[in-house]
Amino acid sequence: MKRDRILGIPFDAVRTEDVLKLTETFHMDEKSRVIVFLSLPTLMMSRRKKLLRIFLEEADVIIPSGKSIFRAAGLLKRTIAERIDPSQFVKRLMMQSVELNKSVYFFGGRGPTIDLAYENLKKEIPKLFTVGRYRGDYPKKSHEDIVKAIGKASPDYFFIGMGSPHEENWVESNKNYVNAGITILVGGLFNVFAGTVKKRYWKYVEPERAVLREIPQPGSFRRLFWLPIFFILVFFERLFWKHRP
Repeated sequence: MKRDRILGIPFDAVRTEDVLKLTETFHMDEKSRVIVFLSLPTLMMSRRKKLLRIFLEEADVIIPSGKSIFRAAGLLKRTIAERIDPSQFVKRLMMQSVELNKSVYFFGGRGPTIDLAYENLKKEIPKLFTVGRYRGDYPKKSHEDIVKAIGKASPDYFFIGMGSPHEENWVESNKNYVNAGITILVGGLFNVFAGTVKKRYWKYVEPERAVLREIPQPGSFRRLFWLPIFFILVFFERLFWKHRP
C-alpha cells in the first residue's frame, strides 16, 4: 500500500479488494485500527487543525474520496489506484463482517437517521450482526453511559458518522474506551443509507470516466469557499513539484 500526499495531507493508493484483504488481517491481532475517507473538507480542515492532521497521519487506511481530490491527484501526478465509492465500500465491509461472523455497531446521524439507516441496511444485508446503534446528537450527560455501552459491546466494526472533524475528535477522545476492532469514519453516509439525502454517486460521461461525488458532510456549504482556495494551492504545489529535483 503506497501512501502519498496532496498539499502535505496523506492518502493511500489502494484498491477495494486490497483493503478488504487488509481488514481481514486486522482481526488477527488485538490492535484497534482506523479507516477514514479523505474528502475535500477533511483535507482543508486538517491543514488548519493540528489534532485532525495527527489523526490522519496515524490512521491505518486513508481512502481518497470525491472528484476534487481525484482531479487534484491527477494534476499533481499522484497515483489513485481506484476511485472507490464510499457507500459501496462501506457496504462491502458490512458484508465482510457477515462472512467473517463479526459484529458491527452504528453510531452517528441525527434524530431517527441511525434507525432508518439500520432498517434499510438490514433489508439489504439480512444477516448483519449488529450489537448496537445510537444517534450522534445525544445529550452531553449521556456521553459516559454511551461510551461504556459501546465498550461493553466490543464491536469488531464500529461505523461512526458525525461529520468531520467531530467524528475524528470523538474517536480520538474515546478510542481507549470503545473497545472497537476496526473503526470506520463514514461522514454523512448514514443519511444516505437512511434515504434522507438524495445523492447520485456516479455520473457517467463515458463508461471509463466515472466521477465520484463527495460524501455528504454537515456544514458542506463551506466547500464552496474551500474549492477555489484548494485548487489555487494545488496549482502552486504543482509548480513546485515540477521543479523538484
